[in-house]
Amino acid sequence: MKLKQQITLLISLSLLIPSVLISSVAIYKIKSKATADIESYRLEEMNKLKLYVKHITDIGYGIVEVNYKQLSDSVTAISKDTTVSSEALRKNTLNKTLVMLSQIRFDKGEGYFWVTDNKVPYPTMLMHAEKKNLAGVSLSDAKYNVEKYTGKNIYQLRAELCNAKGEGYVEYTMKKPGTEEVENKLSYSRLFAPLGWIISTGFYTDQIDQLVALKQEEVTKQIGQVVLVIVGITIFVLITGLSISFYFSNRLTQAIITIKEKLKQLARGEQTEEATTTRRDEVGAMTESLNLLVNGLRSYTSFAKEIGQGNLTQSFQPLSESDILGNELLDMRNNLKKATDEKNIRDWANEGMAHIGDVLRRNTSDTTELCHDIVKMLIKYIKANQGALFLMVEGDKPEDTCLEQMATYAYDRKKMINRKIGLGDGLVGQSVLEKATIHLSSIPKNYITITSGLGEALPETILIVPLIHNDEVFGVIEMASFNKLQKHEIQFVEKVAESIASTISTVQVNERTKRLLTQSQQMSEELKAQEEELRQNQEELQATQEQMRRRQIELERENELLKHEMALVPEAKNRHAYVAASVRKAF
Repeated sequence: MKLKQQITLLISLSLLIPSVLISSVAIYKIKSKATADIESYRLEEMNKLKLYVKHITDIGYGIVEVNYKQLSDSVTAISKDTTVSSEALRKNTLNKTLVMLSQIRFDKGEGYFWVTDNKVPYPTMLMHAEKKNLAGVSLSDAKYNVEKYTGKNIYQLRAELCNAKGEGYVEYTMKKPGTEEVENKLSYSRLFAPLGWIISTGFYTDQIDQLVALKQEEVTKQIGQVVLVIVGITIFVLITGLSISFYFSNRLTQAIITIKEKLKQLARGEQTEEATTTRRDEVGAMTESLNLLVNGLRSYTSFAKEIGQGNLTQSFQPLSESDILGNELLDMRNNLKKATDEKNIRDWANEGMAHIGDVLRRNTSDTTELCHDIVKMLIKYIKANQGALFLMVEGDKPEDTCLEQMATYAYDRKKMINRKIGLGDGLVGQSVLEKATIHLSSIPKNYITITSGLGEALPETILIVPLIHNDEVFGVIEMASFNKLQKHEIQFVEKVAESIASTISTVQVNERTKRLLTQSQQMSEELKAQEEELRQNQEELQATQEQMRRRQIELERENELLKHEMALVPEAKNRHAYVAASVRKAF
């Protein structure tokens, strides 16, 4: 083979092979990263769905728990009244609880509860919000053998999980209402041990599958675009190299041999040094071009390696403004960094939701303690500097309704003494009236200061979020920080505000119920004391009446004796004297 042909072939291979290798490595890394991100995205969405399903089921569980407690208190209260049947009251209360659960709807009206007992191997349906005819039916039918992985009876599996752990998730396949498609569904069940009830609800996961499919399609499209750009650049570089090789192959054999050796190293995927030359003609220019390619490929390789290792902050400078591959690699890095940042924000928000959920679950009986824990957790989690929580307090008149400060974090002591705010007063009161978040980045000088041992200063930002549940305002959270709050931090506080409002509503109802129960017990004790006093008075009255009756009998007997003696006296004078003597004797 002629040297010209050899030079042409070597240049072609030297340009083609490194491009293919680098492109393959880059594409493989991109695909691997994309696949991992998509799987992580799917698991993240599934975990969010699991958390949501568990939260909904916990609401149903809470309803059963509250009603059962009220039932227990009622049975205890009427245990001494023989005219009232505690069993009838129990049956009526439990039936009302099942009816209450059957009437609850969520997820745009498609979500509902069902309740079974915990008998094994096959439980019995106690209530199904959509299939009323299943009440009292043993769930042993083979049509329920639709568990996703083992094909096991889903009601049997729920009973086993709840008996063993008290709760459990079950994935299964079921025809979605209104369609002929069989979709995956995720259910969560929780055992209420005192009654042996298993409260369950479930959601279809087809929306998650659709989101994952869309993300997969988007990633595939991006990878296809990168591949097309890489192929185009490779073809362009190859054509350029062939043209140069034909032009210089006859005159510059030795120079080309030197270049050939460099290209052979590149062809083997090795790191090579720049070629040295003193020529200022076309061969020198070709050598300089080769050196630029070596440096460019080295930077591409280094950058692709860093990206593959997850270093998304690695700096990279394209060879020029028209460097398509370099710019595409930068775009790829920026897209991956954006996706990573979004994932970190979602992870941060999910972790925060888990923390606040733990705080809300721990405090279900004391509003003051709950408010302190909420403020403390939020201030620390979003790295603010101070905060306060106000609750709505109803007055005797509508105009007396105000906001009362229940908990603070790092506030000046003077601000904590009897602080009440009228509706519409200041930013806090205005937030309640408008039912909207207020975010200030320019703070008035006399509004608030953050105090430390070294002094005090104005905060950088103020965030005021109303606590709204079922379109009713239960309170307000106010936070101040030296740092500017990011958009996702504000959205996080707004998101947890509804959960906080819901829990505060529940705790207040529990406290009100507890106060009423205590008052009822006090009235019952007072009534018992009054009955005992009345009984003693009645016994004393009966004793007095008995004593008077005996005295009356004695007087009648003495009167008869006196009449008999008077009949024996012959003369009136002696009779009168005798009567007087007898009377004196009697008294």
